[in-house]
Amino acid sequence: MTEVIFESDVPVSKEFGDVYFSKEGGMEETVYVFWEGNDIPKKLKASGKSSFSIGELGFGTGLNYFVSLELWRKEKKPPSLFFYTLEKHPLEERTLKTMQTHFPELITWETSILQSYLNYMARKPIPQDPWEWIVPHPSGTSTFTLKLYLGDVSEVLKIWDVSIDSWYLDGFAPSKNPQMWSEEILSAVAEKSKQGSSFSTFTAAGFVRRSLQNLGFSVEKRKGFGKKREMLVGRFTRTN
Repeated sequence: MTEVIFESDVPVSKEFGDVYFSKEGGMEETVYVFWEGNDIPKKLKASGKSSFSIGELGFGTGLNYFVSLELWRKEKKPPSLFFYTLEKHPLEERTLKTMQTHFPELITWETSILQSYLNYMARKPIPQDPWEWIVPHPSGTSTFTLKLYLGDVSEVLKIWDVSIDSWYLDGFAPSKNPQMWSEEILSAVAEKSKQGSSFSTFTAAGFVRRSLQNLGFSVEKRKGFGKKREMLVGRFTRTN
């Protein structure tokens, strides 16, 4: 389990020196940057598919997952959604439980899902053995499946046997965790994408934008969330 410190009650990675979620408006940031940045509501309505996939680089506290699940549940008869995510430095139980205090309006680490996660962690799983958690839609027509893989991003992406529809590029800031934003990792993201696959990310770092463009993504800058000036969104346009 990774070590964290708390600053103003917000968990901060001791190794990377970065926060796990915004100190102001964490939920709203996830909605703005990832859910709306990828235009997922429109995609769910227009896909015409029985399933849709999201790929996330950096599970952290699970905030992006819980927010996405809540928004999906509010959609009318959406397709089944598969949420692929990974984490090299899983958080311990006490840190995960703070989510209930920070986001009381959001269903997060309730007893059943937390116990399932802790049982999984107790088995000392290998990367090829993901933790799965399935939630049915209120309409009874579809399900939301979380697949969490533990391990280094470069190794985990190799075993994802799926083409991702929308990416949440949400590692720690490039200045604090450059490996997550390396050309090797972004190349693996491109390999798991298809024509029209989208991405969104809180960062607007120039080298990230250039790397994605070189790999076949159309990239545009948008206004960032809150005090952040800019963020990046885009689509995969290269023909593999």
